[in-house]
Amino acid sequence: MKTALLLSGSPRAESVSRMLGEALLDRLARLGWQRRTLAVTGLMESQEGRARLSGEFLGADLTVLAAPVYVDAPPAPVVRAMEFLAEEPGQGSRGRRFAAVFACGFPESFHTGVCLDACRLFAREAGLEWAGGLGVGGGGALGHGPLESRGRMARKVIRALDLAAEALDRGGSVPEEAVRLAGEPLIPHRLYLFLAEAGWLARAWKRRTLFKLGATPFRRP
Repeated sequence: MKTALLLSGSPRAESVSRMLGEALLDRLARLGWQRRTLAVTGLMESQEGRARLSGEFLGADLTVLAAPVYVDAPPAPVVRAMEFLAEEPGQGSRGRRFAAVFACGFPESFHTGVCLDACRLFAREAGLEWAGGLGVGGGGALGHGPLESRGRMARKVIRALDLAAEALDRGGSVPEEAVRLAGEPLIPHRLYLFLAEAGWLARAWKRRTLFKLGATPFRRP
C-alpha cells in the first residue's frame, strides 16, 4: 500500500492550509493510500522531533506540504524543516514524490507562487520528484471545518482537490486545470476585502485595541 504523508506547516491546530491538505489526503485515502499527518512546528527543536520528521518523511511515497503564506514565504519552521530534510541521505532513492498546497490571506492566489517555487527547488535539491502544487487565495473565507460545508464558494477548490488526488494516485503531477480552479477567487474581491476589514476591526474591538491599530511602540525616535 502506498503511503502519503501530510506535513502541516501551520502553527495553528486548526488552519485553512491544514484543512486543505487533510482534504487532499482524504481523497488519496479513498483511493487506497495509507495516510499520515505530522505538524512541523516544534519538531526541529529536539533530536526526537527531528528523528520523527526524518523517519516519517523517508517512509512516505508521497509527501504533501500544506502551509500558510507568511510575508510571501513559508513559515520559518517549514523552511528549517526543508533545509534539514534536503540534507537527509538517500531520500531520492526510490521514486519518492513531493507536492504542496499553500493558502494565503490575500484574495489573489498568485501570492502563493514564491512558496510553490521554493517547494519545487526543494524537491530538486533533495532528489525528489516535484509533483506540483495548489495555491489558494482568500483562504480566510473558507474558515474551518469540512470544505463541503462551504457550499458553492468552495466548489472549485473541491474540484481542484479531486483532480489533484486522481493525478497523484496515477503517479502524475497536479494538473493545470486543478491549479487554475484552486487559484480562482472564492468570493468577489471587494466583498472579501470588506469582510476581512470588518473581521479585523471586530477582533481589535474584542481585544480592546481598536483605537491603537496605528500604534508603533517599537519605532525608534
